[in-house]
Amino acid sequence: MVIDCNAAVGEGECWEPKRRAVNYSPDVLLKDSADAGIQRSCIMPARNKSYRERNREIGRICEKYPEKFIGFAAHNPQAETGALRQMLIEEVKTVGLKAVRSDGHPTRELLDTVAELNIPVMYYPLLGVAEPAAGPGTAGPETYSGPARAYYVMAGLYPSVNFILPHLGSYRSDEWWAHLEAIELATRLPNVYVETSGVLGHKYLEMAIREIPAGKILFGSNAPEEDPLVEMYAIKLLKLPQPQEAAILGGNIRKLLA
Repeated sequence: MVIDCNAAVGEGECWEPKRRAVNYSPDVLLKDSADAGIQRSCIMPARNKSYRERNREIGRICEKYPEKFIGFAAHNPQAETGALRQMLIEEVKTVGLKAVRSDGHPTRELLDTVAELNIPVMYYPLLGVAEPAAGPGTAGPETYSGPARAYYVMAGLYPSVNFILPHLGSYRSDEWWAHLEAIELATRLPNVYVETSGVLGHKYLEMAIREIPAGKILFGSNAPEEDPLVEMYAIKLLKLPQPQEAAILGGNIRKLLA
């Protein structure tokens, strides 16, 4: 079974760095996924200011299409501090959601709750160039912010929590060096997994296949921002042995959600 671990439905803003208003239709996702040969999709809300009702909507969609969708919650740990724990517990135990996407750097409240519920957390840290090292308005070497800085401490402090890093660390390969950081993270840290969507530099997927254990690579499409058919073809182009391809295309996320 092919399972897409990263898709979105509903109204809000896109998850990508250049935010804009979106309204993703589950019917469109169903058609595009079927065309790509994807049997099930893990769906989460679009980015929003508040997630209580959006997560419940995800639950209702999954209830309507139980054989097609697996529900992920989303939460903003900073905006929802104090209320997040109770909401997430209810969404997992009552609504049936299987993981959470963090809209902002995960806090102890979020990670303690995730550890208690034994569910994965998906988090894509903001990437980019920071201020020059010597300070604003002065010459000096630039410092770069990638996924390693965000992940090493929290993944080390929460070894029982499984983390999913989307886009192999860099959406559309805007920062190629972030792919290298993501590969290093997934190789060194047993609880960090990488997801494959939106990687324009195909050589970085090839590098990930060579260096990361196959059990830690998860297929995702980032639909509908990306075309599921194209994302599937990117995996097929790797020409992997059948057991390894099957693990990436669905087996690994099934184990992670189990």
